[in-house]
Amino acid sequence: MKRVCVLVLLLALSQATEASIIFPGQLDHAEGDDCPTSSGKTGKCSRSCEHSVGVEEPSRCGIKDSAFLVCCDIPSNPGVVTAALTNINPPNVAFQCGRNAQNFLSSRGFSRGSVLRPEPPTPPSPIIEISASRPARSVPGVPLPEGGGGETAAGIGGVNAQKNAWPWMALLGENSPAGIRWFCGGVLISEQWVLSALHCFFHDTAEVVRLGEHNYNDDNDGANHQDFGVAETVLHPDFKFGEGYHDLALLKLDRPVVIQEFISPVCLPWGTESDEDVTTRTATLTGWGDTLLGGFPSSILQEVNVTVFQSAQCDRSYSTLPHYADAWPRGIGRETLCAGDLNGGRDACQGDSGGPLVTREARGRFVLAGVVSQGYGCGHKDYPGLYVNMRHGPYLAWIKKVAFTTP
Repeated sequence: MKRVCVLVLLLALSQATEASIIFPGQLDHAEGDDCPTSSGKTGKCSRSCEHSVGVEEPSRCGIKDSAFLVCCDIPSNPGVVTAALTNINPPNVAFQCGRNAQNFLSSRGFSRGSVLRPEPPTPPSPIIEISASRPARSVPGVPLPEGGGGETAAGIGGVNAQKNAWPWMALLGENSPAGIRWFCGGVLISEQWVLSALHCFFHDTAEVVRLGEHNYNDDNDGANHQDFGVAETVLHPDFKFGEGYHDLALLKLDRPVVIQEFISPVCLPWGTESDEDVTTRTATLTGWGDTLLGGFPSSILQEVNVTVFQSAQCDRSYSTLPHYADAWPRGIGRETLCAGDLNGGRDACQGDSGGPLVTREARGRFVLAGVVSQGYGCGHKDYPGLYVNMRHGPYLAWIKKVAFTTP
């Protein structure tokens, strides 16, 4: 189970950008030296910077351990953390989140026979807001490794999920003459918004969002799926083609969902929950992606448990790949969640992009830890999967502004 798996679907593009033009003298600084920032001020040469939404990309200033150093602004008061970057207050909402079928029924008293269906979907007419600096295009990437992961019947370490176990799981599809072509996953975060990965929209347009699905090839599987049109797709404004950061997109459904046992939003880590360190925790990944590298997607929703590692572990691993410095000029840091299996064989794969990685918290609530983004192969022990870190404050701030602010 994993994304448009190649780390470098994004990578080689950056070779042609201005950011990859290095002039003599620019890389003479050691870590900790004073250096000129991209805004012309004096900064510190560092491994990575705390980079927030709307802030110009840092300039490169040196090389250490075969990785670029970047020149970071010096905070006017280093002891103060900007409130906008962490501890984002939860929005006021009229629904409960993060409950699967078991705790939904116990807390709300729904019977399994009660199915509340909204009106049929209106014909989708998606409005695409593209904030990226230039159009997407296909480029050759780094060659994938031979093999890749555990070739088990249930996928890259996965098993068939139980029906209604993950009611926030979304399928993104595009209409075609042969029917709906499913191309990515997503996660329901409110009554009318789905979160996914931006790279899903390089070549595809989401026209249908399906919620409550289990086996998309079997209409008699007992699931009560519902299809929604897409009114708007909003891409993260700081995404840059060729880089691996800010791989997020928000989709506004054509109408609100009726929250019930089999369709219900996941929780986001608002407030002090965003400060929690989930390293070493077990998290659950779900999706309909390929069941092995170069294989076929599963029509039945799969689930697999992975372990969350330090981002530095992924940074060390991926720094050995060509074009790493172009894809991750600030290194793989706090914007990214690193998760996999020390022995390999548990991972996402092609087609899982945009899907959720969740942790179970107090009182049985499930909280979104990450969104499937990138990786190298599928289930490769040396290259854990890369997820957009949902505990990164600027991402929560952007999501709150777009999806939880009343016009």
